Amino acid sequence: MIILGLVLGILISGIIFLICFYSYSKKVKNILIGIIKINSQNYLESFVNTANKKDFRLKNIIDLLKIKINKIHRKNNLINEQNYILKNLIDVFDEGILIIDNKNTISYLNDETLKLFNLQSKMEFLNKNINDTSLYWILKFYKPENFEVPSKYTNINILCSVLNITDEYKIYKFKNISEYKKLDQMSKEFVSNITHELKTPLTSIIGFSETLKNVEEEEDRQMFYDIINREAIRLNNLISDILIFSEIETQNDINKQKIDITKLLFSIKQLLIPQIDKTKFKIILPENSVVILGCEKYLRQIFINIIDNSIKHSFGTTLKIICYEDNENVFIEFSDDGIGIPENEIEDIFGRFYKVLNSKTKSRGTGLGLSIVESSIKKLNGSIEVFNNEICGATFVIKVPKI
Repeated sequence: MIILGLVLGILISGIIFLICFYSYSKKVKNILIGIIKINSQNYLESFVNTANKKDFRLKNIIDLLKIKINKIHRKNNLINEQNYILKNLIDVFDEGILIIDNKNTISYLNDETLKLFNLQSKMEFLNKNINDTSLYWILKFYKPENFEVPSKYTNINILCSVLNITDEYKIYKFKNISEYKKLDQMSKEFVSNITHELKTPLTSIIGFSETLKNVEEEEDRQMFYDIINREAIRLNNLISDILIFSEIETQNDINKQKIDITKLLFSIKQLLIPQIDKTKFKIILPENSVVILGCEKYLRQIFINIIDNSIKHSFGTTLKIICYEDNENVFIEFSDDGIGIPENEIEDIFGRFYKVLNSKTKSRGTGLGLSIVESSIKKLNGSIEVFNNEICGATFVIKVPKI
């Protein structure tokens, strides 16, 4: 009986233990599931409160784990957020960025790099060894320096800077300098042209004024006077173009006033009468009157240069000007009957110092006339469109706001 009672007691105790263990295990399981489902709540305050209690046991340890996990979770989110912001910042740069590590693995490259080198997708390059990509040649340039990418690797002008940000990472920064190269070349041509244009009339003026000392015939003296006068006018016009262009580019003040477009065009026509009579060029002005609130200084430069350009370079006989408007803008259309503009050069004619290559004109200018036109239109918040007419000649359409 004693043995039976002992066995029975052990059995009952075991069952009670199993029941308690199962209940406790279920509780632990629920707590662990809670850890898995943890959100961004801050458990620190509740943990401190619990830690001060006497029953600080397993649950408290698990709460501590929750805090640790939550901190890691938040730190990871912060890192991911910072990486996201950094990548987006790099992507909006107007310069190409390529980041590689010390094992030549591509850590990141932005959209501008893809564009500059005509690449298709980032996925073809990210986390790949650069030697296994089309950018393998970049490793030839590893020292911190600036260099221009050789033309065999690109069809545009690209300047590259190499930066060592740490011992583990190197940044290659790419910038499209094609426009700078173009402007630099145009500037050099301008300096060359302007030097020649300034020197030629000055040489004539100096030479003929010296010759006049020894000329006795009145007819010869008059001929030399005429040459000196013509060259002086040419020199003055050249300097005026440069000063006007510089003034328009540097000044931002716009004094607006009411302007009758037709009256302004009439006054410009009167100003150009000597040139019109000499060339027998005909200018047809608008019949209607259109008034805007604008800057006469800039409008006058626009009209003078377009009309003068048509008289000198269109090789036509007539320039017809019409004017019309809508609710917000005024349109002034200049249409000549000349030789037109080569289609492949229409986009370039407003460039600084640019001159149409196959122009039949014998006069040499600075190429600033239409640049003055474009700069003046921009000051007025307007726009200009140019196209060749179906039969002959070209048309310039100026759009400027009424106010």
